[in-house]
Amino acid sequence: MIRLFTPEDAGSVMDIWLSASIHSHDFIPASYWREQFSVVRDRYLPVSVTYVFVKEDRVCGFLSVLDGNTIGALFVASDCQGRGVGSALIRYVQESTDDLMLCVYVENSAARMFYEKRGFAVLSRRKTETGHDEYVMRWVASS
Repeated sequence: MIRLFTPEDAGSVMDIWLSASIHSHDFIPASYWREQFSVVRDRYLPVSVTYVFVKEDRVCGFLSVLDGNTIGALFVASDCQGRGVGSALIRYVQESTDDLMLCVYVENSAARMFYEKRGFAVLSRRKTETGHDEYVMRWVASS
């Protein structure tokens, strides 16, 4: 089931975010992600529209949308990966909009391929504060 995030989900969402960030971005020191924890929790999560994927009363993944059309986060618990959670969250958001943007680290080829399979295309490449480049990607609904 996919539903809107509630404050009670914050602990699970942040646990997933930290664990998945460290795992999927192993080219960036884990300390960076730990330092960003409170920024994500206190600044980004409150201003995003976040959807959670819940199975058997457990949050298995989440997707956050900023500014109406920018996917700021899509993370799935490690033991739930490869089971369609991320795909379901993407489809859910794609059904309610015609245009989505996101950024993904160049080194995170698995994530880039995941997004490309769901119709996202690379628009540009840019440097980030981490010193690593990321791709800016966009999906536009077909008419």
